[in-house]
Amino acid sequence: MSQEARSMLLQMEEMARLLQVKPELVTLKVVDQEGRVVKHQMRATDRLQAVMDRYYGEVPEVGYGTGTFLVDGTTRLRSGKTPADLRLEDGAQIDFFPYSDGGGRESHGA
Repeated sequence: MSQEARSMLLQMEEMARLLQVKPELVTLKVVDQEGRVVKHQMRATDRLQAVMDRYYGEVPEVGYGTGTFLVDGTTRLRSGKTPADLRLEDGAQIDFFPYSDGGGRESHGA
């Protein structure tokens, strides 16, 4: 093999290596109203269900499925979505809010 052919082969191998897309890792941080913080590192293409499960697993006093997860105070996390879908960057904060009971007013007969 000539020197020129070897050089071209090396360049092609380098280009192939650079084109391989590695899944980007992001660390997401869940913060609740009690000030508890749960961090979870995941691929940007993994489902957000993993971060929700991690929060419930690390905070056992909060029952599974008893709250909602919000990003920027408005966007509700859906388990089937990914950090890439929501354009969440490394270090993004997710707020957990427990569902509250009540709010309705009982009518007393007059």
